[in-house]
Amino acid sequence: MSLTEKLRDFAGALAVASTDAPDDYPEWGYTTYESNMADLKELWAEILPKLKKDLEKTAFIDDKLQEAFAAFEAKEKDTGRKATLAIYNLDVKNLS
Repeated sequence: MSLTEKLRDFAGALAVASTDAPDDYPEWGYTTYESNMADLKELWAEILPKLKKDLEKTAFIDDKLQEAFAAFEAKEKDTGRKATLAIYNLDVKNLS
């Protein structure tokens, strides 16, 4: 999978997290909180080494992801959703 495809998938996972995480995933869907968080972590681990040219944005994304994961685990839904939305609003699909 190319970096562009990974960035698109990452943006999609962020969009879902900003509206559904941690407990509003539709029962009829195939995405769960656990699978979405795993996708975010896996995609970011694959994307990060390829984005070393923009250290400020990558540091921001790292911080916001950690904030989101911690907030969701602490049942602070709004804080987690705002953190994922802040990353999405960086236009992550075009970071390459």
